[in-house]
Amino acid sequence: MSNPKDCRHETLAYNGVAHVQRCLDCGGISIHLGPVSVRLDDSSLEALWVVLGEAAAELHARRTTEVMNVVRRGVA
Repeated sequence: MSNPKDCRHETLAYNGVAHVQRCLDCGGISIHLGPVSVRLDDSSLEALWVVLGEAAAELHARRTTEVMNVVRRGVA
């Protein structure tokens, strides 16, 4: 990856939380989360995507279990 100041970026995705860009020259990926920026190669981005998906699925499962426990206690 080259120096970020030398990169020409294209936006891959954007929302109110994150902005993901790819350098047209070196292929480096930049993830901007508020004031924090992380630079990755494409395989690291994919690995990050997998682990974030696993974390989101686990969080969803735990919330669903918590809701079901509250419902069960409320019915009893």
